[in-house]
Amino acid sequence: MKNIFKILAFGLIAVMLFSCEKDEDQAVLQAPSASTLMADKTTLVLIKDNEAQTGITFDWTNPDYGVAVAQKNQLQIAVKGTNFATPKNVDLVDGTRKVSYTVAEFNNVLLDAGLAPGVATDIEVRLSSKLGSYDAVKSNVVTIKVTAYITAYPSFYIVGDASAVGWNAGASQMLYKKDNLSTIYTYLENGKYFRFLGQQDWGPLNYSMDVAGMNAGNKYFKTWSTNLSPSTPENMQFTGASGMYKIVIDADPTVKSITVSSSPINNWNPANLYLVGTVNGWNSGTAIPMTNLGNGKFEHTIALPAASEFKFLGQQSWGDLDWGNISADGNTGYLGPKGSNGNIKFDGTGGSYKISVDIKLGTYKIEPL
Repeated sequence: MKNIFKILAFGLIAVMLFSCEKDEDQAVLQAPSASTLMADKTTLVLIKDNEAQTGITFDWTNPDYGVAVAQKNQLQIAVKGTNFATPKNVDLVDGTRKVSYTVAEFNNVLLDAGLAPGVATDIEVRLSSKLGSYDAVKSNVVTIKVTAYITAYPSFYIVGDASAVGWNAGASQMLYKKDNLSTIYTYLENGKYFRFLGQQDWGPLNYSMDVAGMNAGNKYFKTWSTNLSPSTPENMQFTGASGMYKIVIDADPTVKSITVSSSPINNWNPANLYLVGTVNGWNSGTAIPMTNLGNGKFEHTIALPAASEFKFLGQQSWGDLDWGNISADGNTGYLGPKGSNGNIKFDGTGGSYKISVDIKLGTYKIEPL
């Protein structure tokens, strides 16, 4: 019995000692001291030819809580005078006290922060340090006059089960790119998911919404239409009704938007498709039938002389089902619906060509045989 009492007594003492130790730990966590941030430049003109060189270096001291603690640090970058209302946050590696960015890296940060390229702009930079549930400690503000440069506009390849290509990166479909705008008329399915790749592969470039919880490498679009919602950590969800849509991406570095709106023609799988143009004297009544391969795909083999022009009709008349080259006359390989298309122009040499159309995907091909 005495041994039992001894064991209980030792246990009680151990609990009391452990509690005291916890109280002591809590007591030494002091109010944080101020943090400091320094930059090695006050004026910086970024030049594309120097993009591999070091552009700028920041170093800092963390807030001191009286004990060694792990803190999550970010650089916050904003245009001067905005009071950091919507800063560009750049995560810093844990445990570091210094970071250098190449010209290309810092230029991308500035463009992502919304700076107009080619314009000298005053920015403000500060260090934000976060410890657990405590409020983030902000450092002093460093002001830098910077000039960013414009980069080549990216290409965007759609992929995902909301799209006509599914989750097949090798079959992902590039949008038609003209300057900063990328466009396609294509099928989207309600409630499913997609994103954009920068190549017909899963890496290295991926584009999705710039929201909390999204993979850092996927953050891109700053604004989007109401029929899209984020699906972290990688994708977007399409919430509109299933059908044909016009997707427009504005890659201007100060915009970075995606807009999805209904196509003027919602029929992606007509029963028939006809070829009309210089090959038949532009007579819609004698438009040439194409072979229906199913799922919105059609093809036809025909001789195309020089200066050929043609379009596609869903009926042997000038009716509502009318597709041609996207936006204007040309030979881009992208379909545009009635009201947003021109003639397909092709300088054949009298040889035979296979014309393939994929209305669901929004593309066409002209291939020699």
